[in-house]
Amino acid sequence: MSEQLARTAAEQAAIRRQLEEMGNELNKDGSGAGNELKEIAKEMEETERDIVNMEITKKTLERQQEILTKLLKSEKAMREQEQDEKRKSTEARDYGLSAPENFFEYQKQKEREVELLRTIPPSLKPYYKKRVNEYFLNFDGSVTP
Repeated sequence: MSEQLARTAAEQAAIRRQLEEMGNELNKDGSGAGNELKEIAKEMEETERDIVNMEITKKTLERQQEILTKLLKSEKAMREQEQDEKRKSTEARDYGLSAPENFFEYQKQKEREVELLRTIPPSLKPYYKKRVNEYFLNFDGSVTP
């Protein structure tokens, strides 16, 4: 049993050293990207100490599970960072523009419709005639499609 624990502690130490090296390499540019790996390495050192002292408790197992979770998150973040650096470009598309003649024709037709609305039918009651007149006084006359 102690031989297996010694082997586990040695493997843990080797992984911890590799994490520390990766953390130092990522921090060379001053971005601080390797700080999380250094924190993971510290936690691994505590676990290593527990293994060497044969004090494996529930807390040690929870710490080991937390280390695994952090390593997976770190790996995912590094993978996404690599993908973000690649940018895709697309060419501008030619969109068919409508002819200005069609727009002007549409605008004239709208103005004619507004003029038809302005002619108040004689069958309206005085209250509604007044409301329609107020509407057209506030209406600026510009027609937009």
